[in-house]
Amino acid sequence: MRSDLSAGAFAALLAAAMAVSMAYGVTLPVLPGLVERAGVGSAADVEGHTGWLTGTYTLALVLFAPAWGALADRIDRRWVLIAGLAGSSAALWAVTVSLGLRGLYAARAIAGLTSAAVLPAVFAYVVTASAPSRLQRRFAWIASATALGFLLGPALGDGLAAPILSVGGHGAISALALHVVAVVGVVAAAGVLTLPVNRAVPSGSDGAPPGDERRIARSLLLTAVVVLAITVAEVGATLAARRAPAADGWPVSLYFALCSGVMIAVQFWALPHLERRLGEPRLVVAALLGLSAGLALLAGSNGRGVTASAFVLAAAGIGVLIPSLAVRISSAAGTRQGWAMGRQAAAANLGQAVGAAATGSLFALAPPLPFLIAGGLTALAAGAAAWEGAARRMP
Repeated sequence: MRSDLSAGAFAALLAAAMAVSMAYGVTLPVLPGLVERAGVGSAADVEGHTGWLTGTYTLALVLFAPAWGALADRIDRRWVLIAGLAGSSAALWAVTVSLGLRGLYAARAIAGLTSAAVLPAVFAYVVTASAPSRLQRRFAWIASATALGFLLGPALGDGLAAPILSVGGHGAISALALHVVAVVGVVAAAGVLTLPVNRAVPSGSDGAPPGDERRIARSLLLTAVVVLAITVAEVGATLAARRAPAADGWPVSLYFALCSGVMIAVQFWALPHLERRLGEPRLVVAALLGLSAGLALLAGSNGRGVTASAFVLAAAGIGVLIPSLAVRISSAAGTRQGWAMGRQAAAANLGQAVGAAATGSLFALAPPLPFLIAGGLTALAAGAAAWEGAARRMP
């Protein structure tokens, strides 16, 4: 019988998930300053390279998360986690020195490559060390820890504004935030080192069922659509605030904080009750419809109440969907947990990249357009999920 993961060991895994998401978020406010320090002069070039640097990080995640997950199925998962956390911290320290533009791109690529190791290994470790009845709740906690890291990272990047990195006449960059988050990553790696050894169960032993590739593929597609949709909501709201900053009286950061708070609340408290009442298939359909409704509200939003309601609906949907889809993929993965969770991380980052890139172009054509298209895709996904659930219930 599988022994259950202790609370202390699970806390170390949560710290690893939060640390790597903080490492991504903390760079967002300081990237333009880093580009300026690398010698880029014009504002347009600074904005362009800032976008490409973020894309470089995301592309590395998409490409390498499945490979790290496959490696985590072959060796002790602690070493995959330690490599990812140590590499992420080293990449943060690297950008605090003058690297030039090429060095900055190399550092962000290495950051993405190493960070890609963490979440697949965390999920795979939890699956193989947890009682099955605890998986839904623990996956929700991992998603919440990641969301908290995304919230804390930019806040630190903005808040710890000590002018340690000089950027000539363009102001200063806070290296203190980068150092703090790098140390958090090292501490998380040290915590992982204290965990029990965790290796994948060899294929064919323990009576493990083979993987259901079709179910995994459908869940990966849903993951990409869901993350694309929430990215459209966040990027579109940011662009709308820049175009009319005083339109509804609330800064966009407040909506993001509301989104994170609702998502965490849903994952901590509401998800288990909703799943018991509705069942997992109906709950996923309802969450997709809620996310679609939130995007539709954003398309016609003209006030703080409507915008806040839209973010609440979208965040509630995301709070249900991220852990639920992870459980679906895990239950269909058989013994290849790391490989499957790495593919989910890649699908999520691909959805994020496509959503961010498409929103800017579509918003320039017509501000409601990205919200309407993403909402329509999400509604189609809800229909497909409902059809799949009905088909599975048929004799």
